[in-house]
Amino acid sequence: MKILGKGFAKKDEKIKGLRRADSFAKMAVIASTKACSEFNFLQENQDISIILATQFGPHVTTFKFLDNLLDYSDKGVSPTIFSHSVHNAAASYIASTLGIMGQSFTITSFQDPLKQALILADSWLKNNQTKKIILCYVEEESKPFVESIKHCTFPSYSKEMLSTGAASIFLEKGDDIIIPDKIDNPFTYIKEI
Repeated sequence: MKILGKGFAKKDEKIKGLRRADSFAKMAVIASTKACSEFNFLQENQDISIILATQFGPHVTTFKFLDNLLDYSDKGVSPTIFSHSVHNAAASYIASTLGIMGQSFTITSFQDPLKQALILADSWLKNNQTKKIILCYVEEESKPFVESIKHCTFPSYSKEMLSTGAASIFLEKGDDIIIPDKIDNPFTYIKEI
């Protein structure tokens, strides 16, 4: 794989046009837009796909949905909050914001989701399933999660502390990236490749 661009986003960054999106989706869109800033999607109408990787998904929104479900029952819960609690919502926002109509896949795993996403991206590119890929890694911390993770034994690198942010790389076929056996910190790894 060859990197065409990188982009990063923090929770407090703003973006126009995503009024209803949660912070998880906004971070994913901002990072992906930055990674593709040199690419003209209108002039170069090519086959582009999206892979979103996350360890815990949009759990802030999921907790909010569950709180509302308990407080207001199923009749009073916001359908918007429910739709954003789905892991694929962030990939959908990336696709609609950038006008991408290629395949999309979301990987959620407690162990090394970025490595799994890189393996999938490499496979798609080598087998000519797509010409370019936006690969976005996004995580978000929340009070309930920070408290609960202190008592868990997840076999992951997030046990100490969950980082909030998003990092995207824009990829095409090439031999520049060698996928490591383990990625200890996805954000650091993306900055350094």
